[in-house]
Amino acid sequence: MLSKTFITLASLLAAVSALQITEPALNDKLDFSGTNTIEWTSVSSDPTSFEIVLLDNSATPPTQKTIADSVKTSDGKYSFTNFVTPVGTKYQINLVGSSKTNSGILAQSQQFEVTKSGVEPTTTTSATPSATSAAAATATQSTNAAVPLGKTFGVSAPILAALAMLF
Repeated sequence: MLSKTFITLASLLAAVSALQITEPALNDKLDFSGTNTIEWTSVSSDPTSFEIVLLDNSATPPTQKTIADSVKTSDGKYSFTNFVTPVGTKYQINLVGSSKTNSGILAQSQQFEVTKSGVEPTTTTSATPSATSAAAATATQSTNAAVPLGKTFGVSAPILAALAMLF
């Protein structure tokens, strides 16, 4: 009796949430290095926001990556660009409830293919000194070249200076 009530309740809850993903569709081919759009339909009883999660069913266990958080249900679509994930054929989009009263998968797309991944952002560092550091090094070197003779040659500096005047 309790299990029958639970199944009936689960069926009613599924009927109340009419959130459905319309894009990507079954067997669509998506290039994640460019711009892609996820589209859905909803009714007024659906939650006001959710999380968009990419599900890779080719991995064991399946892996998930969040595409976006706190997406407004009323927007009806969400576009993203340059998303990094391996190329593969068994991907799905999940719309996941983000509130205490509406958690878990609210809607799931048909399986689609990712034909090209986005590109990881890169950072570069330079081993070449900047103009400021090169100028500072030059100034330091020229300052060091003007060190008084006494510091360079010690006590013999005055003698050397006197000899230089004689010749």
